[in-house]
Amino acid sequence: MKYKNKDGISLNHTGNDTHSKLVREVVSEAVNICSQYNWHDEVSMRWALERTKDFLIENFDLEKKNGR
Repeated sequence: MKYKNKDGISLNHTGNDTHSKLVREVVSEAVNICSQYNWHDEVSMRWALERTKDFLIENFDLEKKNGR
């Protein structure tokens, strides 16, 4: 399911412009980080999720927005 905001607007990063490419690259890296854990180890899973969260917060400048 594609995310839409309250106004029904969703992201579209299918173009080849620099911004779209960079956003896709950052999100792909986050997905990659999130999938790099031992599926049978809860500590490993928590580490991967925390690392993914920190990566997204840093790369999308969410710290200032969320007061972190």
